[in-house]
Amino acid sequence: MAGEQEKKPRHPGHQTQWAAQFAVASELCKRGYEVALTMGNHPLIDLMVNSPAGARFNVDVKGLYKRNFWLVKAKEKHERLFYVLAFVPQGGQNRFFVLTQDQVDEGMRVDLENARARRKAKGRRGEPSDFHGVEWKFAEHFEDAWEALPK
Repeated sequence: MAGEQEKKPRHPGHQTQWAAQFAVASELCKRGYEVALTMGNHPLIDLMVNSPAGARFNVDVKGLYKRNFWLVKAKEKHERLFYVLAFVPQGGQNRFFVLTQDQVDEGMRVDLENARARRKAKGRRGEPSDFHGVEWKFAEHFEDAWEALPK
């Protein structure tokens, strides 16, 4: 009808997350790793992985389809937990940012400090929201850092 605004199609978050998980699993397989998907049945991890040399580790995948920050919840320290932040744009090239749990924790600390500074600059008091993560700028330092994973 004339005068009505055309609505953009909604992009469901679960589509992005599934695309990211499969893209990361594919990339790991191409690099010689054996990968099992948890299919959402594990609260902490998305992929269980064996390295080409037989080292076992877990991967938590976080996906984005447009540039933003990756929402990440703080987790207890887990031995052999790694993160792959996957940028899976529609119609574009996938990009992967590979981090250790310590690096993600540092990224979340930086994000929180930046959020506090933004609130202070705007004259707001109190703590920022509970939504923390890893900023794009921080993650860029770890693009294609596959060497961080166990051999």
